[in-house]
Amino acid sequence: MYRKRPPEESSKTRLLTALLLTAVFLVTGAVLLFNRNGFIAITEIQEDVHSVIDENNMVTAEIDSLNNVIQFLETDSLYMEKRVREILGWGFEGETIIKFMEPGTD
Repeated sequence: MYRKRPPEESSKTRLLTALLLTAVFLVTGAVLLFNRNGFIAITEIQEDVHSVIDENNMVTAEIDSLNNVIQFLETDSLYMEKRVREILGWGFEGETIIKFMEPGTD
């Protein structure tokens, strides 16, 4: 028949079961967090992806800007004249040329 355990044995069994379950959960959590495919690694990869997306957006904006300059240079002679004068430092008679330089350049 069914035999009743003494109270201290039942208490020890419950304590051991609780400790075992806690250990299993801790090990499972550590594996999920810290392995090479864990949550931390995935978070770092997502940050890298967002960084690359941001950089891609900046490069795309720069390409669009340069395409606009190309379009203006191909179609607008006044814009082309303005750019050539800026680049070469040319001016009309009596005109004062102001050139802005980046710090550290000669």
